[in-house]
Amino acid sequence: MPEVTTEEKATTPDEEFHLPGLSVLRDAVQNAARKVPPRNKLQQDGIAALTTAVSSLPDGMANGLLAGVSPIYGLYACISGPLVGGLFSSTHLMMITATSASAIMAGQTIGSLPAEERGKVFFLLVVLIGVFQVIMGLLKMGRLTRFVSFSVMTGFLTGISVLLVMSQLPTATGYSPEGSNSIIRTFNLFRHINQVHLASVSMAALTILLAIFLQKTPLKKFFALIAIAIPSIIVFFAGLEEVKVVQDVGDITGGFPSLLVPPFSAISIEIITGALAVAIVILIQGAGVSQNVPNKNGTATSTSRDFVAQGAANIACGFFQGLPVGGSLGTTAVNVLARAQTRWSVILSGLAMALIVVVFSGIVAHTAMPSLGAMLILAGTRSIKLSDIASTWNSGWKSWPSLLAGGVTFGATLVLPIPTAVGIGVLLSAFLFITRTSTEISLVELRKREDGKIEEHKPPKTLKGNQVTVLNVYGNLFYAGARTLEHLLPKPGNVQNPVVILRLRGRTHLGATLISVLASYAAMLQDVKGKLYLTGVSDEVYREVKHSYKLRINGPVKAFKVSPELGLSTHNAVVDAEAWLLEDEEEPAAH
Repeated sequence: MPEVTTEEKATTPDEEFHLPGLSVLRDAVQNAARKVPPRNKLQQDGIAALTTAVSSLPDGMANGLLAGVSPIYGLYACISGPLVGGLFSSTHLMMITATSASAIMAGQTIGSLPAEERGKVFFLLVVLIGVFQVIMGLLKMGRLTRFVSFSVMTGFLTGISVLLVMSQLPTATGYSPEGSNSIIRTFNLFRHINQVHLASVSMAALTILLAIFLQKTPLKKFFALIAIAIPSIIVFFAGLEEVKVVQDVGDITGGFPSLLVPPFSAISIEIITGALAVAIVILIQGAGVSQNVPNKNGTATSTSRDFVAQGAANIACGFFQGLPVGGSLGTTAVNVLARAQTRWSVILSGLAMALIVVVFSGIVAHTAMPSLGAMLILAGTRSIKLSDIASTWNSGWKSWPSLLAGGVTFGATLVLPIPTAVGIGVLLSAFLFITRTSTEISLVELRKREDGKIEEHKPPKTLKGNQVTVLNVYGNLFYAGARTLEHLLPKPGNVQNPVVILRLRGRTHLGATLISVLASYAAMLQDVKGKLYLTGVSDEVYREVKHSYKLRINGPVKAFKVSPELGLSTHNAVVDAEAWLLEDEEEPAAH
């Protein structure tokens, strides 16, 4: 009887990224040098780099304040993060820089320490974050992000985008509303809309109009810089002192960061667990960012390699006095909006920030904050993927768990701390996975037609005596799925000598739950003098079954190993079962 194969498992090449010791940095630099883009692309990357560097100034300093350290450390992170991360990252346009989530978590981790110890331990924490991320990348743990469902990731990224927009409304309007979270502050702002600063709003509106208009002109390559520069020039020459500029947020004249060796003797359990928590949150957020930024040259991205890139960037930040860094949705959106072409836009952004901090800090200090806020609002708005939201919504009400998970994650991202929202998203993804694997199990009976072809039929609820029933199962037989299969298997009833042949072709692991289910089913068949055959059994599954001591091979259970010829093991099992039934019928006649 020809065997009907289950759906072949899609296999993809494992993410290839090796770090042969210290030579990896040399290889990365050589690889980047060999792949210098054409002049027109490099020029556009340089413009995008300058745009992201300028737009990162206020956020970089603000993140330093969020972490409870000097604002200049946020700018140092905007130097080391893109420089190192851009060399290693497989997602060419992803900006690896300081983020509010990582800054807040890092600040919370060292918050319980005495004030005089925080500065010493902070950079040790950043290095450990990087070490954990590199280890997870080398262990190919990027594949674990596949278990974060599309709906959950869509909800999270949409929430981050909305948060980005809401967080910049006070900057763009010149009014600082009160409230415990962004939603309350936004409602507070609209309630007091009459108190916004008209000059600030005008500069923000002018920035957005210029950005939209300039993209349709020959100056489209420079639209972001021009859209920020013109309002800033107006503010400076018109003497609009009430409009905030960058220097009102903090001093950016700190010079180039110097090498600092963290005190590794200060490592403690609290620092280790805190670094691991921050590392995981950064990686999950970075995976979401890279998911939405495909490479323009069509090359595939590797989540594990991006893990290594973010880890290497954090190690560099720890030694050069920077905040923890990761894939930033807002800055990446600005990079894409500025028409970046290659990874050089990221690398050059780090160089541009260094140049700004060391040489041009005086000029940039007069950049209008409403213009920067407006550019981030525009980037956040464009990073909301309406097509992804529609895809989740249009999946239908039968997929209500996906809709619920995406909605809950979106809401949690808006009202809860980012780490908590990420944790909820991961738990919901696990819930979705278990729900799907336990419900999307189907069992069919295979019947041979007169012309030799095989048909699938609905399996019987009860078995027939002295008859062979061939069954094929579709779906993941993870422990919840194994229990679903247990309910789907036809029951022996009061018949005698029923034989069940269950195809397991393509399965490399059964698991304790499925083995227990099969053992119980084999016992039920044995009680009515029946047998259970397992066909298409791989060497791994055969060893697993043999060592379980629950399924007695060549007793009530017989196993036929997989063969290169499709259907051969099942055919052999049918022949063996029919011969056994014939012998069983002849024995009473002989007596």
